[in-house]
Amino acid sequence: MIVSCFLPPIRPQATARRLVPSDYLRANSSKGRKADPISTPVTRHVGDARVGVGAMRRYALLAASVVAVLVLGAVAVLTQLDSISTVGRIHRADRIEQQRTLAGLTDQYLSFTFLSTQDAAATTPWELTPDNASDRAALRSLVRSSPLTSYGAALVSLTGTPLTSYPSSSALPAAKDPGLVPLRTDLLAGAPGLSDVMHVHGAPLVGFAVPVVRGDHPLAILVTFADVREWPLQGYDAKLHIGSEAESLVVDRAGTVAAAGGLVKLGTSVGKLPSVVRSGRTGLVTYRDGTRHMLASFGPAGHGWTAITIQPASAFSGDLDRSHRLAILALALLLCVVVMMLLVFHHKRQRVLARLAEQRLYDPLTGVGQRTLFEIRLHEALARWQRQRQRFAVLYCDVDGFKGINDRFGHNAGDQTLVAIAQRIKDAVRSTDLVVRLGGDEFAVVMECMSIAEAEHAAQRIRGHVARPITLNGKMLSPSVSVGGALLADGDVSADELLHEADMAMYQAKRGEGCQVVVVAHDAETVSSPVGYPADSAP
Repeated sequence: MIVSCFLPPIRPQATARRLVPSDYLRANSSKGRKADPISTPVTRHVGDARVGVGAMRRYALLAASVVAVLVLGAVAVLTQLDSISTVGRIHRADRIEQQRTLAGLTDQYLSFTFLSTQDAAATTPWELTPDNASDRAALRSLVRSSPLTSYGAALVSLTGTPLTSYPSSSALPAAKDPGLVPLRTDLLAGAPGLSDVMHVHGAPLVGFAVPVVRGDHPLAILVTFADVREWPLQGYDAKLHIGSEAESLVVDRAGTVAAAGGLVKLGTSVGKLPSVVRSGRTGLVTYRDGTRHMLASFGPAGHGWTAITIQPASAFSGDLDRSHRLAILALALLLCVVVMMLLVFHHKRQRVLARLAEQRLYDPLTGVGQRTLFEIRLHEALARWQRQRQRFAVLYCDVDGFKGINDRFGHNAGDQTLVAIAQRIKDAVRSTDLVVRLGGDEFAVVMECMSIAEAEHAAQRIRGHVARPITLNGKMLSPSVSVGGALLADGDVSADELLHEADMAMYQAKRGEGCQVVVVAHDAETVSSPVGYPADSAP
């Protein structure tokens, strides 16, 4: 006997993960029932699609693997054939060019410092008398405002006699300091004067001297001093990443370090270096420092100073040495890359298959199943009925007056209503029941292990859940659904016959009143009779 009744659509799956047909088989097996594999046109269609996608992916993977093998093999051959001497020559030329750039930056910094001092000498109204308060105030302003020579400044007569200084002369280098000899030499040659590194109370200082000129006649000398521990030239190469274990230095004419990557070597002797390093040329030389082979690149930084980069020879050529080992590792790398590509393509293939299955099985608006999933579940239920005589019911739900909702509130509000109704139907049924949207405003539920009384009670629950008010555009709406169901209790019928009985029951419910349940008996012929509740009794 087939019992058709007005029933609620089945509650959506309680699990967070959406189930595919194979999940239903596993769920049934976990309850002690043997899963019944079935073959239907729908499942065969899904399987054929997966086979086609899988074949396409396998061919793409094979082609990608072959291309990767060829490319990496060619790279390995080119690496082996590459001339180490050519690479070494290019590497050395790059270092020399880099050193020329570093030396140029140092020269520009020194020149800019001289320009700043010359500007102060030319624009300040100096009195040029001993211990002049006005000159001391001008020197103090110059020292405090200059980021380049912020240690001190002094005015000196053309004969070398100190005139005025800031701070006091005791904090500045003595007139006979050997470091001032290069400065005097430069001035006598008609150029701005740059001293070597001098030490005053433990502070390493450098002096910059320019003449104070009025008209075309020099009247005095302006000398500014910079603490090499604080001037911007210190650490100028810190972000250049010259190479592993490389150390950049700026050395004065006496071989004293005026700038370095760290503070440790400032004001100390650079040590023994080949004479060519301070020859005023740009180049690269290797030498031996104790037991280590060192490499030095050098270039003139102006005023007799030299920019030097010192690095262990093994660190400089380390990358070239590693190129030999890269050829040996090429095959292992190739195998690893191929394996990784296989894994990546396999992972992407699985994701594509899962996405395709989800698009075919679930409604993107409401999140409940679609017709394809409904047909799969229905054929599974029929198969279990034929083997185990396990009763099940199919419910059809149709939203009452849905066209009016669309016309009155708009299609967006209609979509919101469908989403709310789908969720309420899922809340009204069991977690093992399947809720699907057949299309438009029609929903269906497949409920297994179901008696007539349970089906009637489910219909009442659905009616009550759906009837709760919904707010649309600020207005309250109480939706309702008509539910018709067919419960397979005896005999063998086809899926089409069962769906026809459920559809007819739903239309009988639409013509009835309220939550009326229509029972359809199927013997030799179909007989319909109401089993129900008046319109106002829906929970």
